[in-house]
Amino acid sequence: MERRLGVTEVRSRLGEIVDKVQYQGDTVVLEKNGKPAAVLISFALFEQFLRQRDAAYQVVVDVQQQNQDLKMNEDELLTFVDEAVHAVRKQAKQPAKTR
Repeated sequence: MERRLGVTEVRSRLGEIVDKVQYQGDTVVLEKNGKPAAVLISFALFEQFLRQRDAAYQVVVDVQQQNQDLKMNEDELLTFVDEAVHAVRKQAKQPAKTR
């Protein structure tokens, strides 16, 4: 369950709130002056986030390595990617038997 709590309230009930986050899987958005400032999540959820972030970063590294010899400037690359996206979207809109 996600809850929003002010920093002052969290300060006075920190132990109880950490127990709910750790054992019940709650997520707590900490608000400061009525605006979201930070989030308390379980350590397991944080580890999952780190694994997903690392996996996504590795994809970027792999793509960069595969294309390190590419002889395009940034504008040419963006145009190429834009054209490829449009081509894939156009193909996806066609009926299956014409592909």
